[in-house]
Amino acid sequence: MAESKSVLGAVMALALIAGLTAAENMNGKYTVWSGKLGAPFNDDYASKGHEYFDVWAPEIATQYGQVFWTDQHNQPLPPHIVERFKGKTMAITGYEQDQVMVSPVGQPGVNPDKDVSVPINWAYNHHYMAWMTGAGSEMKKVYAAPGDTMAHGAKTKWVAVNKPGWEDSDQPTSQMFSEGNGGESRKSFHGYPNGFAQLIESPETWHITPMQIDTRNRDCGVTPNDVNNCTQFTPGPEPKQARYGLGIPKEGTNYSGILECPCNSRYGGDPEFYPTAGTKIVQHDYSVLAAGDDCGGADVSDATSCFSSGAVLGVNATEFINMTISDPSMPKGCSVTAFANGTAVVTFNSASTGAKCPSGLDHFAAFETSIGVKLSMVLEQQSADYTMSRSAKGLYCEDNHNGILNSFVAKSNSTADESAALEKCEAFCLQNAQCRYCSVDKMNSGQDRWTAIPECGTIGKWAGVMVGDISAKGLQGNATITISGPANAWFAVGFNAKVMSDQPYTLVVNSSGVVERQIGTCGSEAEHCPGDVLDTSITVLSNTVSGNVRTVVVQRGFVGISNRHYTFNPLAQPTINFISAVGSSQAFAYHAAHSSNTISMLNAPGTESCICDTGSNGQLCNTNMTGCRSFVKNCVAAPAGSLLQQRNPTCNSGQYSGGLSCCGHLRIMLDDDQIVEPTLLRYHMKFRFWFQEYNATKPSHYDLPRIYQQTEADAGEYDIPPAFAKPNLPVVGYKNWPVGKPTPGTTCTGTCPDGPDCECIHEIVYKWTVSNMRLIYAGGHCHAPACKEIVLYENSTGKLNLLCHQLPVYGTGNVAKDKYDEAGYLALPPCLWSDDPSEGLQPTVWLGPNTPLVSIKRNYNTKMGHFGEMASWQMRGVFFPNNKTETVQF
Repeated sequence: MAESKSVLGAVMALALIAGLTAAENMNGKYTVWSGKLGAPFNDDYASKGHEYFDVWAPEIATQYGQVFWTDQHNQPLPPHIVERFKGKTMAITGYEQDQVMVSPVGQPGVNPDKDVSVPINWAYNHHYMAWMTGAGSEMKKVYAAPGDTMAHGAKTKWVAVNKPGWEDSDQPTSQMFSEGNGGESRKSFHGYPNGFAQLIESPETWHITPMQIDTRNRDCGVTPNDVNNCTQFTPGPEPKQARYGLGIPKEGTNYSGILECPCNSRYGGDPEFYPTAGTKIVQHDYSVLAAGDDCGGADVSDATSCFSSGAVLGVNATEFINMTISDPSMPKGCSVTAFANGTAVVTFNSASTGAKCPSGLDHFAAFETSIGVKLSMVLEQQSADYTMSRSAKGLYCEDNHNGILNSFVAKSNSTADESAALEKCEAFCLQNAQCRYCSVDKMNSGQDRWTAIPECGTIGKWAGVMVGDISAKGLQGNATITISGPANAWFAVGFNAKVMSDQPYTLVVNSSGVVERQIGTCGSEAEHCPGDVLDTSITVLSNTVSGNVRTVVVQRGFVGISNRHYTFNPLAQPTINFISAVGSSQAFAYHAAHSSNTISMLNAPGTESCICDTGSNGQLCNTNMTGCRSFVKNCVAAPAGSLLQQRNPTCNSGQYSGGLSCCGHLRIMLDDDQIVEPTLLRYHMKFRFWFQEYNATKPSHYDLPRIYQQTEADAGEYDIPPAFAKPNLPVVGYKNWPVGKPTPGTTCTGTCPDGPDCECIHEIVYKWTVSNMRLIYAGGHCHAPACKEIVLYENSTGKLNLLCHQLPVYGTGNVAKDKYDEAGYLALPPCLWSDDPSEGLQPTVWLGPNTPLVSIKRNYNTKMGHFGEMASWQMRGVFFPNNKTETVQF
């Protein structure tokens, strides 16, 4: 094994050396926009004296329908490039990208002339993110900020960071490459006008995280010899939910429905298509009202929902009695009263007005699980006065976009302004009956805000802003916890968790006593991870055995002594998810049985506890309701954005129908009853970097920092529903949408929906402001096959002034002449600006302080809809004025 690794290493080193020379563009001629499509700009790097080198990423090997979406780690640059630029700065003037099969297989760069480009309709390049790092930087995986769209929904992301001692380097120590970074990448220009570049000091390695989807019908072959087979795209099997259930068009198609990541019967498939798969669970959530006069408009609306809420809330009773009344002297809506004899009365009061909900200082709960572990709690408040308890730095509520009551934006990232925003949120929360948490949220503008929210959900981790990233409204008091289980083995209860990987605070009981742990802290092994022993915060009041049952009683304060100790908060979290497990012996090890349940803190026996409807909640799951996940994205409301107004399905897991969340690494985008072909498609991502030497004495190039914004406004993607629902075929994500009415965001002309002249366009808009910048390059990101245009305007006078018009150029299918001219797939000519008239480009435009920008994205949706579309602006520019009339202001 060691010998084979060394041979492979030698091959890779040889591969990476290939191609330092001056030659033609790797992908041929490019088009750019500058006032018009096809501006007379010289896109030929070699003719301008630029040099290049080629690099290849490690092999990607996938089955039909499989997603490859993971980091491919650091790869060395050619040694002579590293040596040449040691202690010097490289000016990267552009790059080109391809995906290639190599010869010999698995040995990229040995015979670069024999590289065979993999057609985009074999392996769809959904997007990529690539970096180059120098001697002064390194790649690190970090916790993503809340709502960070660059993490694509993940809790972590890769970033390039400076090494110690390089913080004050005169030049950038790393660069990122992610422009026009999808199916459009190969024929979209990724270069800059003369005098501009991405600068990097002492470059050494490069790094890529690609997202690829295998769409090659295996009947057509997957080797270099098969490139001329099925040049007219031949689709393979697709899941039922692909193309909104409309199926592969009878007249043929240029693309596969699986490239849009449709949810399916393996993960996330909607009950409209998969009624028994258990891949999407949509239900109402309920919560006990621990404090406040009433539910604040969130009343349970009908008796049936009220009577079913007891089981959802984990109200422990030997008998439920359901009652319907109309009595204004009782709390209106839904309530539950538990009695000491084990009976629980669930009452639905249909009266339009009612008495205040009772609220005592003490709360009680009990629940017996299916594995024989019984949990009961008594929470005794010390007073009725609420306080805000601040968390450690580096945490956030994952439900910080769900049910926002108010938000408080910090004016700047200074400590004073951040603290002021938090304090305003806390003051609001203390006065608002529904508010239970203030959570930090990183906005796409880079500003921080605190959102006042009713529920926290799972607590996520990130770099953090300050102590108080989460501030919880709560009460001071003591929790008395009683747990019982088998006397001959260990048993445990973990709080605020549905699975071990939620990393809960856990009480583990055995014959030796009670130990506090945080379990599930071992990354990918979280489901079988014993975790860490925590500092002791409990007092064991008793540990007794009666027959075969051990019962322990412990006591501790409401507030955890660290951020790893759970904080009991009957106001903010009266309903708690918990997991339990039992072992095979007294030694804490792998469990013999486990369970996941809910428990609710009620008022004293005989006193009503009001039940509130906290809204619909959707979970995307693996088959048979395992590995479930729910989310609410930070979709922006009108007038700034369109998605919330359109109720776009991407905004929450209840409506979600397709896209990134259903397209995880190595997932198969087929239904579970469809055959997965074993034959592998094997290829490599290939980049050609064009460069010049940077002259530091008289600076030869200006660096171009990345400027990023999304028309889909913090959602990371969005859906384009078909223009009209069809009889007996609902529009997934828009349940019960009426036939004959255009779907949200759609406008049509002609005789619609079925006339031959009917044409429909889906549109979204986003508005934001920028300050003190000058764009040099702007490239949009727009997936085939529906993209019509993406347009950027400046709006400082109230009249839209065109800055950039991204018009896709669709392939015609003449691959015999141009291998990249694939039918139905597009190139996106970027917008370029230069103040050098010889470049043939429009002059640059200074965007002064608080310049309003407007982006409009349009897609065709007359007959077909599309999941997981993107509309981001990937731009580069400078932040200095050109002359005395253009000034930097703040």
